[in-house]
Amino acid sequence: MDTRNRKKIKIITTLGPSTNTEKDLRNIKDKGVDFVRINMSHSNLNDLKYFIDISKKIDIPFILDTEGSQIRAVQLGREKIEFKEGDIIKIYNRTIAENREKICLQPGSIVGQLKKGDLIFVDFNTLVLRVSDISMITDGYISAIVVTNGMLGNNKSAVIVSGEQKHFGLPVLTEKDRKSIQLALKEGIGHIAVSFVRRGRDLDEVRKTTNNTMRIIAKIESKESLENIDEIIEKTDALLIDRGDLGKEIPIERIPFIQKAVLKKAHERQKPVFIATNLLESMVEKKKPTRAEVNDVINTILDGADGLVLSAETAIGKHPMGCINILNRLIKYSDSARNLNYVSRFSDFSTVSLIKPHGGRLIERFADKLPGDSDKLVKIKLSEEQQMDVEQIAVGAFSPLEGFMCRNDFQGVLDNMRLVSGVVWPIPIVLDISKEEAKKISIDNEVALIGDKDEIMAILHVRDKYDFDKKEIINKLYCTDDKRHPGVKMAMKMKPILVGGEIDLVKRRESEYKEYELTPRQVRKLFEDRNWMKIAGFHTRNAIHRVHEFIQLKALEKAHCDGLFIHPVIGKKKQGDFNIKYIIEAYKKMMKDFYPKDSVVFATFSTFSRYAGPREAIFTALCRKNFGCSHFIVGRDHTGVANYYHPKASQQIFDRFPDLEIKPIKFDKVFYSNKLNKYIHGSDICKEGDLGEVHINATQARKMLQALEMPPDWFMRPEIALIILNGLKNKEEVFVKE
Repeated sequence: MDTRNRKKIKIITTLGPSTNTEKDLRNIKDKGVDFVRINMSHSNLNDLKYFIDISKKIDIPFILDTEGSQIRAVQLGREKIEFKEGDIIKIYNRTIAENREKICLQPGSIVGQLKKGDLIFVDFNTLVLRVSDISMITDGYISAIVVTNGMLGNNKSAVIVSGEQKHFGLPVLTEKDRKSIQLALKEGIGHIAVSFVRRGRDLDEVRKTTNNTMRIIAKIESKESLENIDEIIEKTDALLIDRGDLGKEIPIERIPFIQKAVLKKAHERQKPVFIATNLLESMVEKKKPTRAEVNDVINTILDGADGLVLSAETAIGKHPMGCINILNRLIKYSDSARNLNYVSRFSDFSTVSLIKPHGGRLIERFADKLPGDSDKLVKIKLSEEQQMDVEQIAVGAFSPLEGFMCRNDFQGVLDNMRLVSGVVWPIPIVLDISKEEAKKISIDNEVALIGDKDEIMAILHVRDKYDFDKKEIINKLYCTDDKRHPGVKMAMKMKPILVGGEIDLVKRRESEYKEYELTPRQVRKLFEDRNWMKIAGFHTRNAIHRVHEFIQLKALEKAHCDGLFIHPVIGKKKQGDFNIKYIIEAYKKMMKDFYPKDSVVFATFSTFSRYAGPREAIFTALCRKNFGCSHFIVGRDHTGVANYYHPKASQQIFDRFPDLEIKPIKFDKVFYSNKLNKYIHGSDICKEGDLGEVHINATQARKMLQALEMPPDWFMRPEIALIILNGLKNKEEVFVKE
């Protein structure tokens, strides 16, 4: 099928107990859902009004989905009743009190139309009855015998297979449907999905009832609707194939072929078709769909479906947002893979749901083995910081860099924060060496980079060797030549020659906390496994306090993110920073007891502060983009250094680079209000007057802890403070010393 001009596949999400708040609907809208609905077979008019009001407030289109006249078996008890083969049951034409031997069918008029020998298949054939006696219909009931054991819950659908070829007379709209339509008309609802359409004239009645003001979606879910499919297609605006109800009347093996045939007929007349039921049914309970479900959805898309409907998955399921994310992934991948040579893509295992790494692909530079003459190579001993850079280049955290920068990239970064390729990159990643070492190195040679224990850590393929002006790097990178600036101090200590070229990692550096140093590929896999698409990254070098917690959770809400990536740096720190052990222990406690479950991924980032102010803000964001973050939290004075940069400089710099793709979530001043007993984001203040603003800065908090005093719980959770205080009481190095 030619899909070059194909419109976006639409998604309809069913609302229910799992998705019944304004926050839920905002998240649903943010995920690109086109329509929402509720199942009127299990909802009342108050429910309808409630959900219409929220959808209008959120500005997401609502579809009125009628319950339609469907035969249902009703028992009024809360618990399911088990029936055994041979049991005799009385079937009433009116509601009766709970009784193991009595049920009723709705609408009640159906009972009088039944004949001896008619079979009644209830709730997807879990219970099968055979009409045995109709002599008592004048008393309002008939009798049936259980043919197949089964359980009966309340209000379950039933299919009659008669010994005679006949159709039961059922109106297309119930009385509740008519009241629902009047409510929807009053609220300006523009779409109606009509359940159990059986013939063309059903749609004539619906158009008349809706004053011809709603676009009609005819639901194909009965044998009779298939028999009259041509006239239904002619009179409807769109179709919806409900494979669940259809499967009660049609052999299940025929459903896939019926789906293809209806799609073909409808598209010949330019009528869109939605497909519903059992798309991701296993995700009602589980976090992942089955392979069979994925195959079904992909093939449904390739068949030409114009839209997909999530039902129980989002109405009552445990993972409604994950279902929408999965469906978006399947749609996106189907669109990207359609009409391509699939064989040529066998080696491409990247996900389409997460943001692409910076530059388009995740760089991974690993050596299969050492060169045969490795013992004869020129050797360069690496500092701890240089080892970290080598490792992060190799695992892809610094994508698109494949090694240390050559002169052209180095100069481009200093001058305009872009590589020669045009890709944004704000910080020089360079290897500085002495003049004596430089004399031993030739272009296009290989050099052994030596890590701890005098072992070869990586191989450098030399492409460039050049000197540089320290004053230039200081002024352009740090915008100050103040010798007290920690970045200026670092630059002044650099060796005079830079050597550039690709690296191949032989061995990752050893670390006490290596188990937490997950690579971008590992973290992306965790995000995919949780069905996350939008992730907010959080950069830190300190143990968590309440301001951080407020910002983190507020960021999830503001950007409608699926999850949070906590990623503290563990490299060399400045005096007064927390030792990494206590950062890890604090966040472990948060994840165990306080964060919303399944909302946070934690890893440590084996790198160090560059003290480059606004430039470093961009750098920290791009690194998290490589780990899979779509958003990045940028607080006031993010990566600030003393008073060298304006508190908002690290936020404003993002406005200069619209091509970053990762989106900043910006926070201004955040403070605790004694009057309101909560944290307030400065830009969210809508009240006038004194809010009882209180603060404790990092220095004050550190002094308080060092004095073994418990900080106020509005500043830091007592459980977190105790971790720190216990370390101090045990004479451990909680804070970094000079």
